[in-house]
Amino acid sequence: MEGWSPSEENIIYRVLVSLIPPYGHAFLPELCNPGEMPERNFRIRVELVCTCKTEQLVGDMLCFIHHEEEEQRRNLGPSLLQTVCTGSYLDVQKTACRFHQLVKACWLVLPHSRRWRLTMLPCDRSCKFKMARAEEEIIIEIMLGVQQGDSDIFMSSQASEALFTPSTTWTLSCAVAEAKFFERMARRAPDGSFPLRCLQLCARILVGTCFSEYTLKTVVMHLLNTTPLSGWHRTRFLLRLDDIMRYLRHCLEEKRLDHFFFGNEKIPEVVLPPALQRAEPFNLFQHLAQDPDAQAQAMREFTDITMEGWSPSEENIIYRVLVSLIPPYGHAFLPELCNPGEMPERNFRIRVELVCTCKTEQLVGDMLCFIHHEEEEQRRNLGPSLLQTVCTGSYLDVQKTACRFHQLVKACWLVLPHSRRWRLTMLPCDRSCKFKMARAEEEIIIEIMLGVQQGDSDIFMSSQASEALFTPSTTWTLSCAVAEAKFFERMARRAPDGSFHLRCLQLCARILVGTCFSEYTLKTVVMHLLNTTPLSGWHRTRFLLRLDDIMRYLRHCLEEKRLDHFFFGNEKIPEVVLPPALQRAEPFNLFQHLAQDPDAQAQAMREFTDMQDRLTRMLANDN
Repeated sequence: MEGWSPSEENIIYRVLVSLIPPYGHAFLPELCNPGEMPERNFRIRVELVCTCKTEQLVGDMLCFIHHEEEEQRRNLGPSLLQTVCTGSYLDVQKTACRFHQLVKACWLVLPHSRRWRLTMLPCDRSCKFKMARAEEEIIIEIMLGVQQGDSDIFMSSQASEALFTPSTTWTLSCAVAEAKFFERMARRAPDGSFPLRCLQLCARILVGTCFSEYTLKTVVMHLLNTTPLSGWHRTRFLLRLDDIMRYLRHCLEEKRLDHFFFGNEKIPEVVLPPALQRAEPFNLFQHLAQDPDAQAQAMREFTDITMEGWSPSEENIIYRVLVSLIPPYGHAFLPELCNPGEMPERNFRIRVELVCTCKTEQLVGDMLCFIHHEEEEQRRNLGPSLLQTVCTGSYLDVQKTACRFHQLVKACWLVLPHSRRWRLTMLPCDRSCKFKMARAEEEIIIEIMLGVQQGDSDIFMSSQASEALFTPSTTWTLSCAVAEAKFFERMARRAPDGSFHLRCLQLCARILVGTCFSEYTLKTVVMHLLNTTPLSGWHRTRFLLRLDDIMRYLRHCLEEKRLDHFFFGNEKIPEVVLPPALQRAEPFNLFQHLAQDPDAQAQAMREFTDMQDRLTRMLANDN
C-alpha cells in the first residue's frame, strides 16, 4: 500500500528499494518449494562472478574469485556472502540491519538533519525510521526487493502470510506493477476521479478484521479494469463504494477472489514475467473454500463492518418533544387561518374562548363557570383564565405559553429524583421550552415544542417559527412532525433487520449545515424514496446506493425546481391520519422560490455541488 494508509493519522510512506548485485556478485532466485503453485516464496542465492576481463579493461577492480582474500578486503571490502548472507542466501534481516546502519550514517551529512530529528524504529524485515520536527511527524519504511528479470514483479523483504517467515525467504511483490496500474488509471481518468479515496475509505473499515488491505486492493483493481473510468468520478463515489462492498460480498459467498496479476495477460504498460502471465488464476480466498468455519467468520465480520459507524456526529444532540396542548376546563381552542384563502394553509392563530360550564358544575360540584360567576370567586377557586395569562387579546401567544412552561419545568424540577444527580440549566428560547441536564461529562439538551392538534388528525399547529423573517407571537405553524414519526415508525416495523434509512437521513442532515437546504427538505426526499423503494433496498448492505439515490433525487428536484410536500394531496399513507383539507389539497412545491428566482436556483445548484463534495470527504475521512 505504497504512499497511503487507511488512516490519515500516522501515515507510513513505504518505499520499495530495488537491490542490484554489486560488482563481482550475481543474484540467482530459487523457489523455496519447487513445484509450488503459485510461485510466491523465493530464496536468493548469491554467487561470486569472475570479473577478470572487466579488471583488465578498467584496472584496479579485483576479481573475488582469482585474488587473495586479504587483497580483496583491502581494495573491495568483504563480499555479500560475508556480510548480509546466511550460507549462500541473501538474508532479509541482515540486509535490513545494514540499511539501518547506512541511514544513520548518511543522516548526519544531510541538510534535513538540521531541521528534523531522526529516530530509527525496530523492524526485522525492513528499514523503518521516523522524522520529526515541532508537531510534525513522518514515518518512512524502506522495503527491499530484487527484480524478476526486466519485469515489474519483485521478490521483496515483506513477510509472507505464514506464521513464521525464515530470514532467507523473499516473498513475491506486485507493488510496482500495482503502482504502474494505478498511475495509468489516474492519467486516463477524468478530473475529479476518486478511486484511491474509495480504496482508502474501505481500508479503514477493514481494520481489526480478517480482511487484508491487499484483498481490498485486489477488488478495486478488478473493478477499475471492468468499470468505465468515467464511472469513478466523485459524483459516482457512493455507487463505486457500493460496488466494492458488493463485489467483496460476492467473492466471500463464492469463496473465490482471483489474484489480479496471475494469469492476466492484458494489463497495458505493466510488464509481467512469462510464468506469471501463463499461471492459473490464484484464488486469494482458497482458505475459505477449505475451511467452512473461516468462511462463516469472514461473512460475520463483513456484515459487521458493512457501513457500520458511518453516522453524523452525535455530539450536542437536541431531543425535541412535541407536547400537545389541550384546552383546560372552561376554555376552547378555535383555530383560524392567519391569511384566509392562503394555499397551502400553513399559518394559524388559535382563538381562545371561554365556554359555559354550568351544566358540568351541577354534575361535579365545586367547578365554577368562567362566564357566569364573579371574577373574584373564579380567581379564588380556578385561578385566572388563559385569556389573562398566556394570550394576547383573544389569541394564544406562543412566547407567553413557552415562558409558562419554563416556569413549570423549574418548579417541578426541585421535586424530581433526577435533581439529585443532574444539574438543570434553562436555555433561552422564545418559542419553546429548552433546557439542559448535565452531570459529570454528560449533557442532554431537551426542547419542548408546543402544539394544538387539528381535530383527530396527526397534524398539529406548532410553536415552531415559520420560514418568514419574523413570526408574530400569536402565529402557530403547520407541523407534520407526528405524521412523520408515525410514517417512519411504520417503515421501521415493516423493514427487515439491519435497515438504515434513519442513518441515511442522519448522515445527509449533517452535510446540510451552512447551506440553503433545510433538514425538512432532506426529510421530504427520504420519505418520497421510502414510499417508492422496496424496504429490502434500505438494508445496510445497500447503504451507499440509497445515499446516492437521495443525492440524485435532490439534484433532479433542483434541476426541475420542484419538490412536492410529502403530505399535501397524499391520500395513500397507511396509519397516518390527515385532515380532509390536507388530503384534497394540491401538491405544494417546496422549491417554489427556486422557480421564481433563477439566481436562487443557481445558488442552490452550487451549494448542492459543495454538499456532494462534503459528503464525499466525510465518507473518505470517516468524520
